[in-house]
Amino acid sequence: MNTATESTEPSGIATAIWSVAIVGALFVLAAPTMIGAGSRLSVAIGVLLAVANLWAISRTVRGFLHPAGARSPWISLSMLKFAAMFLGVLFLVRGGYAKLLPLCIGYAAMPVGIVISQLKSAAAPSGKG
Repeated sequence: MNTATESTEPSGIATAIWSVAIVGALFVLAAPTMIGAGSRLSVAIGVLLAVANLWAISRTVRGFLHPAGARSPWISLSMLKFAAMFLGVLFLVRGGYAKLLPLCIGYAAMPVGIVISQLKSAAAPSGKG
């Protein structure tokens, strides 16, 4: 297997999703101490958005890389996902269901979790020569 397709393996993305979820859980637990008492729900919503977005991105990329070549439905789905994410965050913040800064901190679990999963996989011995 070459380097270009290694990142699309289901086990690699599952590790990244779990890392994001674990980092997000730590963010939710630390939120009242770091940000304030009423921030836990907003951070949790941000973490849920991050995990759902990472899962949706992985499905979209897998669809783009599929050898059948039917990319047009995946382009439409990725645009729909982006619009739904944008409108969902707008609805949550404008409706008063979530505060913007804690929501962003919860969403930051995605890049932090991905970096941690990549560091973990880089440190593990591959066994391939």
